[in-house]
Amino acid sequence: MDCTAYLLQYHNKSYALRLCGLVFVSQQYQTMASAMRKVDKEIEEKSKGPSEVSSTKDIEESTTDSWPFRKSKTTVDIVSSKLNAVSLKLLPDAEEYKMDHQRRGVALIFNHIHFTNMSTRNGTVKDCKEMELTLMDLGFEVRVYNDPKMSTINAVLKQTAAEDHSDADCLVVVVMSHGESGMLHSGDVLYHVDTLWNPFTGDECTTLIGKPKLFFIQACRGERLDKGVKIIHETDSSTPSYTIPAYADILVAYSTYDGFYSWRNPDAGSWFIQAICHEFKLNGRKRDLLTILTFVNRRVAVEYQSYVPQNAKMNERKQIPSVVTMLTRLLYFRDRKNMNYEESGVRTVKNKVSGRDSLGHAEVESSSSSGAGRKLCEVQ
Repeated sequence: MDCTAYLLQYHNKSYALRLCGLVFVSQQYQTMASAMRKVDKEIEEKSKGPSEVSSTKDIEESTTDSWPFRKSKTTVDIVSSKLNAVSLKLLPDAEEYKMDHQRRGVALIFNHIHFTNMSTRNGTVKDCKEMELTLMDLGFEVRVYNDPKMSTINAVLKQTAAEDHSDADCLVVVVMSHGESGMLHSGDVLYHVDTLWNPFTGDECTTLIGKPKLFFIQACRGERLDKGVKIIHETDSSTPSYTIPAYADILVAYSTYDGFYSWRNPDAGSWFIQAICHEFKLNGRKRDLLTILTFVNRRVAVEYQSYVPQNAKMNERKQIPSVVTMLTRLLYFRDRKNMNYEESGVRTVKNKVSGRDSLGHAEVESSSSSGAGRKLCEVQ
């Protein structure tokens, strides 16, 4: 007599019936899984060439951390099966990016000031101007777009990705706008943040393969507030061929952690952009990028704090930037020999959006411990 029959005859019939159901489901799953394994094995055997068995018998098979069901027909491999080789004068084990090309590269700035149904981003003009000067000082060709609509952003990104960047060191894209978690506001619509870097991945923009692609985003990523934690200070040869992932060599620096507000001062500018400009002036020529961004995090975290005595929820709140990096080497912006900064220049493209409204975002007062005093400030 098995366990189920015993329970039916002598004990809890309800429990026995449930047990039967579980056994039935388990048997069905095992049957289905066995059939799928059989099909996959047949497909694998058909796809193998005569030389594959002998050439790969000593190579350990790779696997992915995913549910072991077959891939959906709606998914597409991010790398094409036909890979085109790209010439790159950089050894696989090089510790630093090659930053001595003829040009530093293109820097795009999308600066959003006015919105139809959201507050005007006072202070962003100062941010934009200082970011222009900072990028110019590093040797970039800066292109500024004020209040661009989504069509303009898409067109600019597509056009820039289609350019020949063979003689350039890298690419920079800066966005200053209102935002939400994973989303940014253009002059007319809300769009996904990955819209910014998808045109520049290795399989889309081949002349930027193996080169840094840097994205700096000043925008809110939610509505949470960081109240901070008090700290008491106590004293006491030949070039080999190799492949890289399509999304390698991309860095995205957000002004705040996902889900939190980002702060901006109408007079002094945003905490994040101002910290970036300050750190690049101090360390842009002698430190690597990740070290500089670490100093940016420290500056924002330590030197800035909101001041809203009449609103306990918004008073004495903090902010910490967040960096997501897929860089594969150290990145230095050292002095360029015989660099003509006038040729880099700044190109400003005006694309104003009419209409202003104060809906959607609150204005608060904040103070900076660096001595800036109490100032009117806004969240993005």
